[in-house]
Amino acid sequence: MRPFFKPLPGLTFITLILLSVLLWLGTWQYQRLGWKTVLLAEIDAAANSAPLTSMAQIRDALADGSPLDFRRFEIDARSIPFETPLRVYTPREMDFGWRLFSPIESEGSKVFAALNIIGDGDEPVTQPVSGMIAGYVRIARDGKHRTKSTPEQNRWFGFNPMPETHDWGAKVPDLDTRYYLDVVSEINTGADLPVKTPEIRNNHFEYMLTWYSLALILLVYYLLIHRREGRVGWS
Repeated sequence: MRPFFKPLPGLTFITLILLSVLLWLGTWQYQRLGWKTVLLAEIDAAANSAPLTSMAQIRDALADGSPLDFRRFEIDARSIPFETPLRVYTPREMDFGWRLFSPIESEGSKVFAALNIIGDGDEPVTQPVSGMIAGYVRIARDGKHRTKSTPEQNRWFGFNPMPETHDWGAKVPDLDTRYYLDVVSEINTGADLPVKTPEIRNNHFEYMLTWYSLALILLVYYLLIHRREGRVGWS
């Protein structure tokens, strides 16, 4: 006996398209799983590392690719004269506010510091930075805003630079926009800061299994239809 298979043209065409989409989605989730796993491991390594105590250490970590996002720091810094702090949308429980960003300088490096949060309509006033500050280094990851910023109102909906529309670094010469410093005003010693990590879900393994399972179910259903029609079997 030999196996035989006489595919239905229309059904086969549609099945191939759907199967390709499901396999692509499963593979995409597999790639996302790898990316998210590495990202979370890097954040955990940075958050649990000893606090950085100079801008030179931050620059070195950036240069050699060491995990840096959410790493604690303690440095001596000064505010740079600036027209007005930048306001960045910050969701809060049952409300929203605006996180104020002002440029600071330390050891010849200029970078934005995330300072206090104000309510909508409040004046963007910050206390000048002068002396030791502590907080968390935050990486300004590449990407595009989902919500449109309104520079004319000094309202910004993310820190990721968008050179095609605006460049935060252009507002302050030599400003490094690869990262910013999330300052905790009430604590000025890096060692006193608690370890801080974001709540990032990593459900891509389940998503991957879902898409691959649907692809397998589709294939089984396709074969069952052909078996019912007598187009697959043994002769």
